[in-house]
Amino acid sequence: MQTESLIPLDVAAPALAGSAATRRGRTMRSPKWLPLGLFALAVTACDSLSPSDPGNLVPRTVAEDATLPAIEMNGSRFHLETFGNPTNPVIVILHGGPGNDYRSLLRLSERFNGYSLTDDYFVVYWDQRGCGLSERVSKDELTIETYVNDLNTIVNRYSPTRPVYLIGESWGGMFATRYINDFPQRVAGAVLIEPGPLDGVTAERIKDDWFDMSLGSEWLNDLVWNSQFISPDDHARMDFERMLGVKDAQPRFHENHVNPAPIWRLGAAASKYITEDGQDSKGRFSYDFTTNLRAFTTPVLFIAGSLSEVLGESLQRTQIQRYPSASLKVVNGVGHDVAWIKTAEVLTHVRQYLDARRGGVR
Repeated sequence: MQTESLIPLDVAAPALAGSAATRRGRTMRSPKWLPLGLFALAVTACDSLSPSDPGNLVPRTVAEDATLPAIEMNGSRFHLETFGNPTNPVIVILHGGPGNDYRSLLRLSERFNGYSLTDDYFVVYWDQRGCGLSERVSKDELTIETYVNDLNTIVNRYSPTRPVYLIGESWGGMFATRYINDFPQRVAGAVLIEPGPLDGVTAERIKDDWFDMSLGSEWLNDLVWNSQFISPDDHARMDFERMLGVKDAQPRFHENHVNPAPIWRLGAAASKYITEDGQDSKGRFSYDFTTNLRAFTTPVLFIAGSLSEVLGESLQRTQIQRYPSASLKVVNGVGHDVAWIKTAEVLTHVRQYLDARRGGVR
């Protein structure tokens, strides 16, 4: 069965139940998550609750809410925030997915054990094209090449004269690898947190472990039942439906159910079409992000959770061999959401790696 979601469809567990995200002194609105039957009745009874209207099903994007931090580039509008001193070396954060957002990764810029990355670096977060709170776009704009061009634009905008550091989680680690493969001279170092498979051969080998596709699975029944009321005929509805099922579709990625990693909004179209761009005409993964990695001799740090079954230590010990120089740190007692659950330990490894890359100079 051809999966509808890429490599590895991300795995940051969406916090779906009505919480609001507070940052930078303001609260970002979250949708009111009604029971689906009541929601359907409400939509029928009241035109003001039309699912297509911005903000009713899922949070507004930067194209719909001018108060959200954003930039314009390459013909689209992106949700983007920066932290720290812009004269410092730049770190670009690449979230998972395809289709997720950077909300759970904001912890990487917080202060732990008296240190924050923003003490020494200028940190850039952005929701990738068609993802999170970034503007929704058409199918023809959702390609891997377009994504690489977007990242290159950000690199050149925020660090025009010197290479940047990349920190990528899951799909973000794959995305970072593809960028390094194309622009090795623009990258000063990289931290890859449980990256998905870096080539299609590996993706084909492990793809059956990504999803619970049994017909009796609760998430699949919920999604099919919900589709009787809401057809995915626009981005808001598509994104809403995707958020209903993605967590339970990937039980091996979500070991932590007590404190799941939060998310603003999934980009269903981005997930679908970026996935398809990495497949051949028969739906087999055919991409290869490693063809030129031998040109990148800079050490790379991989991080994995000891409890992660699919994208954990076993896979990453194989994937570090794709780089000329790479090492792996394993964080005990946590799964794929290692950056969210054990941020302090992850940052210790990141800081040690970055200090080594800069010769101990901070």
